[in-house]
Amino acid sequence: MKLRFGTLSLVAITLLSTGCATMSKDECQVADWQALGYEDGAEGRGLSYMGKRRESCAKYGVQLNTSSYRNGRDEGLELFCTELRGFSEGRSGENYAGVCPAGLEGLFLKGYETGRNLFIAKTAVEEIEAAIHDRELEREHLLDDMTEIGAQLVEDEATREERVTMLADIARLKMRHTELGLEIDDLLFELTQRQLEYQDLLAISPYPQ
Repeated sequence: MKLRFGTLSLVAITLLSTGCATMSKDECQVADWQALGYEDGAEGRGLSYMGKRRESCAKYGVQLNTSSYRNGRDEGLELFCTELRGFSEGRSGENYAGVCPAGLEGLFLKGYETGRNLFIAKTAVEEIEAAIHDRELEREHLLDDMTEIGAQLVEDEATREERVTMLADIARLKMRHTELGLEIDDLLFELTQRQLEYQDLLAISPYPQ
């Protein structure tokens, strides 16, 4: 039986929009279990959601209608378990809970694998970009520190011992600054490789971007 969402109660619509398995007493008493099952299925949620809903409502003496919930969930899974939805879930980095029935899972996983590979490739690019940014920021701070120490170095109040210490500090900071520059060069090379891999995956993907 197909759902007629035009007849859903206001409470049922609220539950569908929140997607929360924890339900209040009022929500349990007026629950449309088929609609809730549909929503959970359409979002690819595991049967653990049914258990959470049952547990929530049992506290108020309300029993979940398992048959209605499962019927709705099966219809919802037909919406979720498609090749394009699999691609979307994979590309977004979502985990797959193994909810699709055997007849639909093959196409879903085909899309999911392609999307997941794109997600992994894009994440690799973003991680390298973040690493480069961190090192560039550290280099800027090192330059600020060296400038500050240099200003102190030329002050008349500085003792000989203090000058020796400051010169050693500047030398140490310069060394670290150089090391970071080399690390950035290596990361830039790696970034180019990862970007090319990501672009190659985009080029061969049969799904809309």
